[in-house]
Amino acid sequence: MLEKIDSLCKEKRQKIIVSKDKGSPCVHRAVNVDSNLVRQYRIDGDLITDKTTVRCDYLVLNDEKENAYLIELKGKNILHALEQLENTEKMLREELKSYTFWFRIVSHSNTHAVRSSEYTKFSRRWGGRVKAATDKMEENI
Repeated sequence: MLEKIDSLCKEKRQKIIVSKDKGSPCVHRAVNVDSNLVRQYRIDGDLITDKTTVRCDYLVLNDEKENAYLIELKGKNILHALEQLENTEKMLREELKSYTFWFRIVSHSNTHAVRSSEYTKFSRRWGGRVKAATDKMEENI
């Protein structure tokens, strides 16, 4: 699936990978501190164009560490973001079977949904590899 489109990264060892949608204040910044081989894909609309398929917004890959970051930039509904992230993981699992998946939600509203039982169960199921932030998230990948 990933072979059919090019990475959004301008450089193979890009230092900072920014995931952002037009018109939204939400942004995820992945900092490539070790100068690893990285790739970025827009899932929603580029990789998966079927509007009936629930999916997240971006995928950032650190190919040397074999980490896959699924990123959802959300207005308010964090619980819907969980479904989008999980569906995207299922679609990419076979292609990225040696990769560890990390789930990121950047929401425009400060919500109590991260304290919900659904969010807690999702986080436990994925071994705590789930993070949510309001408006901006920056992390070393």
